[in-house]
Amino acid sequence: MGFRRIWNVNWGVNMKLMRKMRRTFSVSSQSAVDFASKDGELRVFIVAGEVSGDTIGSRVMGSLIKLSPLPVRFAGVGGKMMSKQGLNPLFPMEDIAVMGIWELLPYLNQFRVRLKQTIEAALSFKPHVVLTVDAKGFSFRFLKHLRAACVQHGMVSPLHFHYVSPSFWAWKGGEARLKGLLHFVDHVLCILPFEAEVCRSNGVAATFVGHPTLEDIPECQVNQYFDMCPI
Repeated sequence: MGFRRIWNVNWGVNMKLMRKMRRTFSVSSQSAVDFASKDGELRVFIVAGEVSGDTIGSRVMGSLIKLSPLPVRFAGVGGKMMSKQGLNPLFPMEDIAVMGIWELLPYLNQFRVRLKQTIEAALSFKPHVVLTVDAKGFSFRFLKHLRAACVQHGMVSPLHFHYVSPSFWAWKGGEARLKGLLHFVDHVLCILPFEAEVCRSNGVAATFVGHPTLEDIPECQVNQYFDMCPI
């Protein structure tokens, strides 16, 4: 699957999200935008399972609505912020907000039910793009099973973006595990610059888009900080 950038991502300080979010991949010699243009709309299936992801997801949604040359339709899982941008969540995002294996065990059956529900909803929605935001425990299982389901049903797989790189740098052998993402993630949007470099060195397409925390800091304050801390 060859990567072709047609929309530039420019994530600046003191911006609500980004000035430009226009990118796509080639899929079976056609791009997602080609498919979307034929359908007359861009369908985005988006999943967030945490409050921080809900905030990020809402900003992405708002930017896509503003910048897309086509009408954008969303489906998926999110919270209050994403609902304000027009998402009708499949279920409460708290249902998939389990962090660790020990926390997951009491809710394992619910987790499986929600995973199946999300996969079925995505297949029915037929998105051009799928975006998962952090919450890798649920997100990666969802993306992996969705890709397999598309193959099983003879469907063209949508583009899979994952926002917020997993903290591979904190794991033993984490970099080696990155290559596993190649099977179900097409592009990673990283919030730290070195993450994008390491992802690419391991064959995973990635872009550094900036840390979302900086979005809420006035540019003048950032400039003052760097003036006080010269390199």
